[in-house]
Formats: sequence, C-alpha cells, structure tokens
Amino acid sequence: MSRIFVLLCILLSAQFTFAAEGETLKSDSKETWGWRTAMMTSLMLTLASNPLDADEFSVTPMSSTDVGGLKFGFRWYPNEVIGNLAGAEITHYYLFAYNYWQSTVVDGQEGVVNGLEFIPVFRLNWSYNNLLSFVETSVGASVLSRNQINDRQLSTNFQFSNSLAFGGYFTPKSTWTLQLQHYSNNSIKLPNNGINFYNLNFAFRY
Repeated sequence: MSRIFVLLCILLSAQFTFAAEGETLKSDSKETWGWRTAMMTSLMLTLASNPLDADEFSVTPMSSTDVGGLKFGFRWYPNEVIGNLAGAEITHYYLFAYNYWQSTVVDGQEGVVNGLEFIPVFRLNWSYNNLLSFVETSVGASVLSRNQINDRQLSTNFQFSNSLAFGGYFTPKSTWTLQLQHYSNNSIKLPNNGINFYNLNFAFRY
C-alpha cells in the first residue's frame, strides 16, 4: 500500500517537475511522454526491488524559488544508538539519493540539474510512534551536473549539503519529515550563491 502511495506522488509531481519544453516535446509529444513514463517506471521499480539492500527508501518533493524538484533515495540504518540527550536517543543513518531539479522560469533541458548525494543524517528521537517524534541534522556531499540554475552561480559541481528537519511516524514503517536543505560549496570558488530547498520527505521501510 505504501508503494502505491509513493507511485501516485511521483506521477502527480511528474508533470510539474520534468522539463515542460524542448525540441522533442515540440516535435513529438508522444515520444516525450514515452520516455518520461519509462523513466518514472524504472525509478519506481528500482525503489521497489531494493538493489542496494537498503533498510528504507524515500521520495521527496523539493521546492525553492523558481525551482522544483524530486529526490529519490535509499537509507541504511546502523543497528546502534550512539548517545542519549535528556532521555532521547541519538541515532543515525546514511542517505544516498538522486536529485532532479527543474527551473520554472527556464524551459526544457536548459533549466535541468541532475545530482547525486551521500549524506550521514543524525536523528534525535524522543518517540518511535508519534506523528511528531524526532529532529534531524546533516552535512554531506553532492555532485551536480551543472553549476548554474537560473541566475544562481554555484561555481562548482561539488556542493556541500546541509539540512535541518523535524518529523514523525505515520506507522512503525513509514515516516514524514519537513526539511530545510542548503547546497553551497563553502566558498571553495566564488561566486558561491548557494540554493535553499524546502523538502517534504516520505520514507518507507522495506
């Protein structure tokens, strides 16, 4: 049931997220929707088949100023509690994800950025069964296909990825997270405009 919900989220988001213009769409809309359907189906089957033997998968609609996106990720949870704070447990997991960003002001492939990221995420859990149960923080690394989107000069394809989030449990095997995520190169090269996203994560245990 959870995977059906994820598929519906992906399909509803696809029309907004994926490039609305381009030579293929102008000349052959059937071909464009064909490869879009193939891509979305392949992503869904990859998540469902769990080829990387992950503990969890996540689907994340992303929103920034003049940019929309989708993130698909795998998560691995080491079986350990790494600390306690005021009665709450500190745990962590590793996220490997693919990002697709689409400008809403630049049509077609000119406004697309693809990215891969690997991020260790630290979570403070005060509950494991409430709708509001934890907060998260993370610093990781991302590699982007382009170093510019709209008028933002990111300058390098390598970006640090920082985040703060809070969330909770729908069920013991499904969670939600509202997240502020920032990408920048920490002034490795200037200009370093960076970009912020507001993300709504949905994660599901295998």
